[in-house]
Amino acid sequence: MADQKLNLTPLMRQYFEIKEQYPDSLLLFQVGDFYEMFFDDAKKASAFLGIALTKRGTMNDEPIPLCGVPMHAVDHYMVKLVKGGFKVAICDQLEEPQPGKVVERGVTQVLTPGTLTDSKLLDEKTASYLLSFFPSGNYCGLVFSELLTAQMFATVLPIDGKKSLESELSRFFPDEILIPVQKESVGFGTFFKEQGFFTTYSEFDKHDSDLMGAARGWMSRQFKEQAKEVLDKQEALRFALFNFYSYMRKTQESSLEHFKKLNFYEPEDFLILDAATQRNLELVRNNQDGSVNNSLFQHMDKAVTSMGSRMIKKWILRPLVKKESIEFRQDAIAHLVGNVTQSIKLEELLNQVGDVERIVGRIALKRASLNDYLMLRNTLGILPELKKWFSQQNDLTLFRLIDSKIIDFSALYLKLQNSLNDDLDKNWLIKLGFDQALDDLRELVENSNQKILELERKEQEKSGINSLKIRYNRVQGYYFEVTKPNIHLVPDYFVKHQMLVGKERFMTNELKALQSDILSAHTRIDQVEKSVYESIKQQIFSRISDLRHLSQALANLDALLGFGRLAYQNGYSRPNLTPNRDILIEDGRHPVIEGRLGDSFISNNTYLTDKESLWIITGPNMGGKSTYLRQVALICLMAQIGSFVPAKSATLPILDRIFTRVGASDSLAEGKSTFLVEMEETASICGLATNRSLVILDEVGRGTSTFDGLAIAQAVVEFIYQNIGARCLFATHYHELTALKDSFPGIASYFAASKKTKDGILFLHKIVKGVADGSFGLEVAKLANLPKDLIIRAQAILEILNLEEQQHGKNTSMHFSGARQANLFEPIRASVPNGDLAQENIRLKNELEKYKSELILKNKYLELIWEIDFDDLSPKKALDVLWHIKDNFLI
Repeated sequence: MADQKLNLTPLMRQYFEIKEQYPDSLLLFQVGDFYEMFFDDAKKASAFLGIALTKRGTMNDEPIPLCGVPMHAVDHYMVKLVKGGFKVAICDQLEEPQPGKVVERGVTQVLTPGTLTDSKLLDEKTASYLLSFFPSGNYCGLVFSELLTAQMFATVLPIDGKKSLESELSRFFPDEILIPVQKESVGFGTFFKEQGFFTTYSEFDKHDSDLMGAARGWMSRQFKEQAKEVLDKQEALRFALFNFYSYMRKTQESSLEHFKKLNFYEPEDFLILDAATQRNLELVRNNQDGSVNNSLFQHMDKAVTSMGSRMIKKWILRPLVKKESIEFRQDAIAHLVGNVTQSIKLEELLNQVGDVERIVGRIALKRASLNDYLMLRNTLGILPELKKWFSQQNDLTLFRLIDSKIIDFSALYLKLQNSLNDDLDKNWLIKLGFDQALDDLRELVENSNQKILELERKEQEKSGINSLKIRYNRVQGYYFEVTKPNIHLVPDYFVKHQMLVGKERFMTNELKALQSDILSAHTRIDQVEKSVYESIKQQIFSRISDLRHLSQALANLDALLGFGRLAYQNGYSRPNLTPNRDILIEDGRHPVIEGRLGDSFISNNTYLTDKESLWIITGPNMGGKSTYLRQVALICLMAQIGSFVPAKSATLPILDRIFTRVGASDSLAEGKSTFLVEMEETASICGLATNRSLVILDEVGRGTSTFDGLAIAQAVVEFIYQNIGARCLFATHYHELTALKDSFPGIASYFAASKKTKDGILFLHKIVKGVADGSFGLEVAKLANLPKDLIIRAQAILEILNLEEQQHGKNTSMHFSGARQANLFEPIRASVPNGDLAQENIRLKNELEKYKSELILKNKYLELIWEIDFDDLSPKKALDVLWHIKDNFLI
């Protein structure tokens, strides 16, 4: 490569030197007014962006591929590249071009999905996290960092706890996962990519003594009293933090100084929601197209600002488990609901606030625009009114805490109000009247412009060319412009500058001197204005810590206001938190579906107590079972967020986990069927649920044969009831399971009510006590407009199957020693002689095999009956058929 570089131009040699430092990034290399990409970068970018691929020069006698984008449009292309999964390194010119010298260039920013700061590149309602993941020994360390807020969350998980890892990933949804290149990481890297996460392999080397020393020094400076605690914690966590440091030093080094606190947490510090539960409940995205539409977040997001919306999403994904913290939020919401006038006033104030959280983040990273500073000024301007608002409210703990973060910024506000230019007609940074030196220079330029006009008029009069004009462009500066018909009138002291079609350009010594004065004044204006602007920015930067506290306070306040609006507009009630495990909901509603249907939504009661801790729910398809299951889970979840809930009243326990197994899903990429995924999720529930959990199960066992599915479903019910003791709602199409209520005192049977009418079936969407009379599957098939002939055929088959089931019931009364058929579905009890469960299992297996043989035999003569043409059946043929059945099938 060294020999090849010798034959390259100085520009391309510079490109190679920089590109070697960023081999995994697309390098956007500034050349004048364009950002250019070369070689493989050019091929990838042109194909992805749909822009032309050209060439510049050669290397090894082969043309060098080239594509480029103009500077003024680079943001548009960067958004596309980053959202497309590319890492992008921006290489800028660091000095003004000079003849005969290669411009100094350097990478000023590396854009990766987890380190973005530009508002155009970020979802305004979703926090952007980078996860540094490090497996070591029996544990893996996780450090989630949010660049714009400088927040870090750290935890440790068992290295074999994939389900726990899935839960944490779902809690934060990192935009990028940083994983070290080592053999322990291989399986995790594959796992992350299969889950759809952008994964970056870092070059962190824990044996690099210089790097380790630098990382320890950074940690000691930034975290101070926490530093020893970090060093003493699990090695996996320590290396995860060092891995983060190594990566940021290369991509966003200036951001490292802003991380000053590590928030250590255990997963149990929040209500645990595994990935399946978040997906099944559609908390932040729906299961149809993956968008936010019809999700719980979309329904609950009544915030005024983007940072308030992000806070609500964080609360949904990290529900609380401490009663006191939940009630602090409830108190604030109750106050806002009960004081509508005050709530409206607060909303008016927050409407004047921008996304201060991200604005402050960009200020800290020195990437803020003038508009960012103007929006910060507007926010600081409403703080006196906001402080007055707090003084008029009840002395609530959460309000008092938020109010304490809003300190006096009046001096900074006056500075910004008096200095920053917000007149769109003037392309200035600093207002007129703020800096005297700057005002004097501007006056000089204004006078110079008057002198330009005076010179133009003077030369028009002297030459007699009334159309003579003084023009300006960036390349040539000032010049006289004369049209062709008047060229013969041009004075001798006009020096020809340029010939164009229909006109010519000229220069004079007087215009040249005037231009020098004007350009010099413009340069001085730029220098002075930049100096004044930098001074103001530095004053703001010195208040970064206070401004971060302010933005967090405003985000929390906006989220609370949003919950207040939600409760008021929808008639939600404040849930009571109980120390026992009872779930008592009167007239509960599904928040999202009610939001779409309005008053037509049918409410339902729920009373999960020690007396009835597990409900087996049957009923027709489309009868509302799945909606009801999700509804109960969402009400419990909303209560632990601190929100009011869609119910007339609710008394709820503080749960440790919510599990849901609702709806069909598969993972074809991993070679897993719907049934296997269902069993894995059910296994996770059986392994992790406790008696403080809520378990929601829908149609367990439907993905396999009838008997296998029924056996699994019953075993799951028994295990949850006997071994776990969790509150559980179990919807099923296996009506046989309803017999379990006779064997277990805490199991109850409920069903989704419906009634038959002359037009078919009417779904009442009410969950009532008892057992459903069939699932009405054929009625649902009619509603779906299946062909009439198909429905008739299905009805005939159903009648035969029902007859067969009745006949089987009579036979089993003989084959099972006079026992009822329902006994087949009763649990195997400890009353089996000598506890010999193995022998009992063998006996049951033999009975089932015998029944299976009988069923096969019956099916043969049923098929024979189906083939009879009854329209052409004589008495003799009928007797022949009967004798054939007797001789060949009946025993």
